[in-house]
Amino acid sequence: MHLTIEQILWALVVASHLVLLIVIIGRDRIARFPWFTTAIGFSTAHLIADHLLQGKLTTLAFYWQSYVSLTLEDAVGLLVLVELLRQVFSSGTGGLILKPKGWIGGAFLTLAVAVGAVWLWGPWPSMAAMKAEPAQLPLLLVALTATKGQIFISLMTVQVALLLLVAGRRFGFGWRTHPQQIALGLSTNALGFLAVQGIADSIKRTVHLNSREQYERIVHLFTNLDNARSALWIVVLLWWIYWLWRDDSGSQLVDSAGLAEAEPAIADSMPTMVGTGEIDQPDQAE
Repeated sequence: MHLTIEQILWALVVASHLVLLIVIIGRDRIARFPWFTTAIGFSTAHLIADHLLQGKLTTLAFYWQSYVSLTLEDAVGLLVLVELLRQVFSSGTGGLILKPKGWIGGAFLTLAVAVGAVWLWGPWPSMAAMKAEPAQLPLLLVALTATKGQIFISLMTVQVALLLLVAGRRFGFGWRTHPQQIALGLSTNALGFLAVQGIADSIKRTVHLNSREQYERIVHLFTNLDNARSALWIVVLLWWIYWLWRDDSGSQLVDSAGLAEAEPAIADSMPTMVGTGEIDQPDQAE
């Protein structure tokens, strides 16, 4: 039996998902990263469901399950980002925590940037096109939510990863810590998705198909782009397997004396770095 590149990559992606889940469970990472674990499990189920159901459902039913699954993955992806941010900025590991005003300001800024970028990204279907077939309108809305949601989550992921990279060490989380490594993997995959999506959208806008041969070349190009993205995702999964197997040794705990010495300098620098990122000293036990 001759296997195609797509089938081999799919098998490697699923196998990497399963190994990562085994590592998360075996190394007891679920309690610390419940939403990240949920995201990996949901992604695994979605991959297997798409593979098993393709060709066995009607086209309409397959699109419904696929786009609904993508929408749920987008929602879980947002919760993963919140989970990572809370790990770093609310744990008090480095002796500081982010105040509510800092959370509100940071959330507003990142959301505004992501929403604005998605709006400008395009293309958006016209109202006339969406109303052309009223019976298909619910599916079109779900598909639009899922596809635009992927772009939105990818943009949010890149912003969160940059914020953790810049400010994480000041809150006690160096780049070797698990939250940093998870954010690095997520942002790498997000950048790969945005690059592939940007190239595909550009081709769709500029290329006008005039022959069957040209159509086949474009399809082949899109297939190669998808394969490259799958290969990148495998690298990310292997990266997580390695780092989540290791103990988290990058956190920097400070004692009360060290906290008293370090707090003023850090408190002065953080608002400039994260906009309204006010920070506070966490409560300490008597």
